Order: sequence, then structure tokens, then C-alpha cells
Amino acid sequence: MASAPQFVCPQFTYLFLAVRRADLCAVPCRLKITASSERYARRTLAKDFVLAFAGRLPCTLQEARHEQ
Repeated sequence: MASAPQFVCPQFTYLFLAVRRADLCAVPCRLKITASSERYARRTLAKDFVLAFAGRLPCTLQEARHEQ
């Protein structure tokens, strides 16, 4: 019987184009955050930034070790 694949890192790196809410000039910047879901990533950043989703990348082993 085959087993389900085990993911080494259940997290992803989410990319956003963002504008700081308090910034009157509204200069966009690129943000990168490692999280288990897009919803969690947005909740973490939404209080300070207006976000536009730019992408999701798989978490590498090196990033997973660095985050812990």
C-alpha cells in the first residue's frame, strides 16, 4: 500500500506587493513572509500594509532550518 507523501516543510514563502498604510507617498514595496497559509500571512501583514498577492514559493530545507 502506498502512503501519502510527507512534506518536509509544510510552510511556504508568500510574496506580496505592498503599500504601507501610514505612508502618504504610497511607495510600493515587495514583502516576503514564511507562513503555513496565505490567510495567516495576510493577517500578519494587513494591519500595517495594503497587500496585493504576488506569488507563493515552496519553503526549502535551508529556509526551514533558518526559521526555527
